[in-house]
Amino acid sequence: MSTPGGLRHAAVGGGALSMVALCFANGLQQGQSQGMAQAIDSVKHAFHVSDAVMGAVLFLGGAVGAVGALWIAHLCARYRRTMVLAGMFIVWGLFMGLVGTARDIRVGGLHLSGFIPFIAFFLVVSLAQATDPAALPLIADWWSVKKRAAKLSVFNAGAGIGSFIGLAVAGVLIDNVGWRWVFYFWVPFGFLAAALIATRAEPERGTQDAEYADDLARVDHEAAELERADENLVIDLVAQAGLGLDIEPVTGMIDPATAGNWEVARHILRIRSWRLVCLGIGVSQIVLNALLIFGISYFKRTFHLSGTEVAGLAPVIGGGSFVGLLCGGFLADRLLLRGIVRARVYVTAVGYIVAGCLLMLAFTSQSLPVAAVLIGLGSVSAAVPIGPQWALLLDVVPARLRSQSSAVADIVQFVSALGYPIVGGLSTLFGENLRLAFLCVSPVYVLGGLLVLAARKTYVADVALVVAEARTGAGVIRATE
Repeated sequence: MSTPGGLRHAAVGGGALSMVALCFANGLQQGQSQGMAQAIDSVKHAFHVSDAVMGAVLFLGGAVGAVGALWIAHLCARYRRTMVLAGMFIVWGLFMGLVGTARDIRVGGLHLSGFIPFIAFFLVVSLAQATDPAALPLIADWWSVKKRAAKLSVFNAGAGIGSFIGLAVAGVLIDNVGWRWVFYFWVPFGFLAAALIATRAEPERGTQDAEYADDLARVDHEAAELERADENLVIDLVAQAGLGLDIEPVTGMIDPATAGNWEVARHILRIRSWRLVCLGIGVSQIVLNALLIFGISYFKRTFHLSGTEVAGLAPVIGGGSFVGLLCGGFLADRLLLRGIVRARVYVTAVGYIVAGCLLMLAFTSQSLPVAAVLIGLGSVSAAVPIGPQWALLLDVVPARLRSQSSAVADIVQFVSALGYPIVGGLSTLFGENLRLAFLCVSPVYVLGGLLVLAARKTYVADVALVVAEARTGAGVIRATE
């Protein structure tokens, strides 16, 4: 089947092995984060630093990853995204090993702190983890728009698997052979990921969006009145594109291969629903990022658990979140097929708001069973939006700008890195009390949900413009060798 712009039929999905290869992007990052969370007290002891200092280092790593994503996006606009990812995995594996080698050195009467090379190697790892500009657009181009949230949920499930491995293995390693092996452990996985993604074929960019016009035209017209109005708007815009009429603003006409970073960023930031969702994700992740790093220490200090005992809580805290992660994307896509065009907006917003309320309750308790169960339920609710939220950001950006939009999103969402110094600083202020620190920051999850909910007013119009542009052929570009 051809489209009005003369495009060929969109390829069938990238296949199971392509998804496995992509899952390493998030799995390695989250595995490393959980390993760091388990090792944080050992690292503090080894280099004689405080929670506040560790929070500042993690914040700096977030900054490097966010800014570095612009450079990664620059490469993705010019080269095959699969090969860009392969190179990043190799660098990640090498420098994870080097992080573990950092140690104090004494030369004569001079003492050289190993914390300096630790920071330097960690920053390179942070840069190599900026995989979104390559991985997320690949998902958008390998699989259909109507399956996008579900595929992104599966992709992020790789992060869940990495987190489980990092949490379980790191505790045992630290308790038995030392914190350095938390970093050595991941080195071979970086090389395996590089070998696997390098075998995948690069998809054409934008064909899936062009095909989505036909699906929108078949949306159930017996849906609610509000949603029916949205569908008519989309169908009208697609019809205009089919007749060759201009639609303003055409956000994707800029050429990312020749335009400057600031020019591309301005085009992306003009998309109102993208701005709101992106900021909402960043704000909510202030809590999430802090939990990923300081959550293990919270359980150790508040309830006097060992690393191995904390790892034993993984099924309680993480098992449900894995299910929520997978279900969220499939739920949003199911609702979309039933005619609820804004389904991804609603699922994301509700998930955040409920998660914020549950976490606030959890951190008011000093009972391990109560806190563990509430944090577990909060993790489930926080996991539900993960697939839909990234699908939202891809939905409203033309295909040729998606690598750049992912890089700009990393910068906007760098606000989430504030969780490290805020929680670390509050903990130090409260006498190294992480429970009170988390209690203070938990409400921002609700704020993130409200920001996403505000995007419902412009989301459908933005999707319509992307689909219409793809139908004209303006948003589709071939794979670059």
